[in-house]
Amino acid sequence: GGLALCAAAVAVRAQSPDPAAPPGEGEPVVDVRVVGNEAVPLHKIAPHIRTRAGRVFDANQVEDDVRRLSKTRQFVNVTTTYQRVPEGVIVVFQVVERPTLRYVRYVGATLRRKTLDKHSGIKVGDAVDPYLVEEARRKIDEYYKSKGFARSRVTVVEGIKPGDRGAVFLINEGPKQKVFDVEFEGNTIADDGRLKTQIQSKPPMFYLFGGGVDYEQINGDVDRLTSYYRSLGFFGAKISHELEFGEDHQWATLRFVINEGPRYKVRSVSVVGAKQFPASELEAALQLKNGKYFDQGGMTRDVSYLQDKYGAIGFVYSNVQADPRFLETPGELDLVYQVEEGDRYRVGRIDVRIEGEVPHTRVNTVLNRIDLRPGDIVDTRKIRDSERRLQASGLFLSDRAQGIMPRITWQAPDGVETIASEPNPDGAARGQSPDG
Repeated sequence: GGLALCAAAVAVRAQSPDPAAPPGEGEPVVDVRVVGNEAVPLHKIAPHIRTRAGRVFDANQVEDDVRRLSKTRQFVNVTTTYQRVPEGVIVVFQVVERPTLRYVRYVGATLRRKTLDKHSGIKVGDAVDPYLVEEARRKIDEYYKSKGFARSRVTVVEGIKPGDRGAVFLINEGPKQKVFDVEFEGNTIADDGRLKTQIQSKPPMFYLFGGGVDYEQINGDVDRLTSYYRSLGFFGAKISHELEFGEDHQWATLRFVINEGPRYKVRSVSVVGAKQFPASELEAALQLKNGKYFDQGGMTRDVSYLQDKYGAIGFVYSNVQADPRFLETPGELDLVYQVEEGDRYRVGRIDVRIEGEVPHTRVNTVLNRIDLRPGDIVDTRKIRDSERRLQASGLFLSDRAQGIMPRITWQAPDGVETIASEPNPDGAARGQSPDG
């Protein structure tokens, strides 16, 4: 009898689960705890943990929680342990915090500490993270160069080695360099004064304020000048820049060197896809014609003309795309306007929506300033005119003070022909699609 009793006891012990072993799926979670945190408060940790007491255990969810905590970069290591109690299992997240920055210093800087803190993006109490410290160094260096310290150099003295408890940046500012003058070389289509309106790099106001050498801004000016030349048909234009410093290395002449290349002419202009109007009629009204130099502004105006032409007779969803086609002959292109007419629409119902209390008379006042009535063919020109009258009426002065102007839009859901008016974004008039 004694031997049988002993065997039964062994069997019971063998079936008892290991208290530290991972729970099985479906076991109830009694509590969720975090241990090991000192500098990072619990309220900053809890949002990253989605395992909850009162739910069944989910191993995949716990793994996701560990990954989210690790991605915060506040912890060197995150592990989980488990405690079994009669009611279920307690999930424990054990964290090892990263060391935090005890100080941030800028050695050699003459700029304000508050300004450097703002641009570095790190502060006392942040985790000691070599990546973040190096990123802060890069941001400080970019800021110095944007302020005209083109020869500045920023290095990290402390903050990227194991055991570092702070971030120390050594800053060699160098001389502050400013633009003394801006010149252009090789330009024939536009004079220097016109080209200066296309760029942002300029000498300091009264030679005192602003005007620092900013290489990122200069490169942006090269792009802006290139876009300007291409808008005039110089599609092969190449632009570079030079900086010529004086003996003191503080004042520089900024020179943009321009190779304009050939200016493209329009060999032919055609409108394709038009059914409501003869293509020849539309082409005759366009500003860009055969033999003229290409002009981006003219092309944009022609697109607007074609869309208005269709919008005036109810084709409010017509789509016009300009397609410049370059030829093998240098300096020539064909300009094709692709027209998708879409469907023709009539006005269904006009709704007016006004924020706040809406007196009936005020709604009628709005309707009286709209040139369209239910059953009319939609005319986008009349819509714009009506919108201008509403904006100039003085009916919505309080909305205008908040930067909100009445605006008219239209929509045609489910094939219903309609026009509607709505505010921009919360103001004067607004509409919904009618029933017909």
